[in-house]
Amino acid sequence: MDGECFATRVEKEGEPAKQVMSYKVGDYFGELALLKNAPRAANVIAKGDVKVVSMERRAFKRLLGPLEEILRRNMDKYNEVMNE
Repeated sequence: MDGECFATRVEKEGEPAKQVMSYKVGDYFGELALLKNAPRAANVIAKGDVKVVSMERRAFKRLLGPLEEILRRNMDKYNEVMNE
């Protein structure tokens, strides 16, 4: 809702985390873990004060279920970024 964040990911054990994404107002994250019912693939860190909206998997499926196919198509985009 307000502020900026960035996502980091450790590519190889023992190496430092690498920034893989950045987020601004209106962006979203965490949907892949909800779609796949899997652990998060990255850590999201605030760049200062932020306000976020969160929801549990059940609410996500109920509210965004009709958009699931669109969100799944975005998985390819994330996979490209995560594998760079």
